[in-house]
Amino acid sequence: MHLVKVAVIGDADSVLGFRGLGMTVVTTDDPVEAYRKIEELVRKRYGVIFITEDLAGKNLAIIEDYKEKIEPAVILIPSSRSDEQFAMNYLYEMVNKAVGINLLKEDNN
Repeated sequence: MHLVKVAVIGDADSVLGFRGLGMTVVTTDDPVEAYRKIEELVRKRYGVIFITEDLAGKNLAIIEDYKEKIEPAVILIPSSRSDEQFAMNYLYEMVNKAVGINLLKEDNN
């Protein structure tokens, strides 16, 4: 059985609790540093990397460079500092792109 290494990147308030789940936790508020940490985790063969939506929203290269790759899976999670719903809007976009229809958003008409 192959175990996948999992990490989470974000501000301390949002990610420290993940340490109790056995994940590697990287705390940062800097979106440039977050991108460098992702590259470091990729070199260490991490299969899943969670990153807070506020960091990803401040450095769109984080999303663009990894959205087409199978590994690592870079997944946006809500932040304790963000209420923008950046992650949810990104998820809507990816599902719409994958299936060709909008399955998640309610029609406001």
